[in-house]
Amino acid sequence: MRGRDRGFGFERASLGLIIMSVVAMYGLVLGERAVGVVEATSPPDRKAVHDIGHGDLAALTPAIGVSAASAGLSPGAGARTVSAADLADIFRSIDYRLGGVGAGARPVPRIVIDRIPADLADMRSASERKQVFIKMMLPLVLAANERILGDRREILALRDRVGGRLAALSPTERVWLERKCRRYGLKALDFEALLRRVDMIPPSLALAQAAEESGWGTSRFVREGNALFGQRTFKRGAGLVPERREDGQRHEVRVFSRLLDSIMSYMTNLNSHAAYREFRLSRERERSVLGRLDGWALAGTLTRYSERGEDYVRAIRSIIEANGLRALDRARLGAEALILVADPKA
Repeated sequence: MRGRDRGFGFERASLGLIIMSVVAMYGLVLGERAVGVVEATSPPDRKAVHDIGHGDLAALTPAIGVSAASAGLSPGAGARTVSAADLADIFRSIDYRLGGVGAGARPVPRIVIDRIPADLADMRSASERKQVFIKMMLPLVLAANERILGDRREILALRDRVGGRLAALSPTERVWLERKCRRYGLKALDFEALLRRVDMIPPSLALAQAAEESGWGTSRFVREGNALFGQRTFKRGAGLVPERREDGQRHEVRVFSRLLDSIMSYMTNLNSHAAYREFRLSRERERSVLGRLDGWALAGTLTRYSERGEDYVRAIRSIIEANGLRALDRARLGAEALILVADPKA
């Protein structure tokens, strides 16, 4: 919708409210889908990623099924498309403010956006562009964490029920736990080792890394391949070839079907790869000592995430501080049904 008259803002906001009103029509819009996880890199100073058979990604949350008629569209019109300006209008119409949700007083609306609007980079105000990016990404990060924490609660319940005795597990329970171990890179079933890996990523950290790696949602890799974190693959044709890739190199940047898949892959990497062992140990200490997680502090353990090392850590911490992201570690998703907003290029 580039070049479109902003006089249509009222119409955009009205359509957003129409979509919000369809709260009784639940469906499994997300569905079960495999999440691509990139192959392990060999150079030690490159982004460390792990090749894991991720299996099916179950639906994270219920979603509103918005029909063409209920959204005020003609039959066969399909899903509604939105631009960055549309999203800004919708966020205002539902009073979605980061200040309120950051304090934990108000829930974050369950909004899922499959792709970054193509015109995000065209927004004149850098401040508004960043706000739109954070508001798009926060519900996705919280939804991914919700899935991980659901698994964590189940693991804790099983451990406590059997007192840590693996022989007391039923065959079904053991198969489920072994599947989680494979997903998180463990060769043997161990409750404590698994719990160290099956844990959330602080929203402030995930948001800051997404902003840094994707140029606040404007990079070619996120626009063309939903690659928020620049994860690499060495499987030819599985990703986008970097324009400045040096002769002799064969890596590509992994492509994802949805932004949510990219976030889940990123979280799996931090929770499984050997390069981020210190991150997991520090997170475990924060849980036991502080009873909460601090994304700014945990960023200090990610010197191996980028070849920039300490400079990368400083950049991530600067983004967290400058944009008030630390407060979003207390954000929570609301109980309302999810809204699915379509890609403007669809």
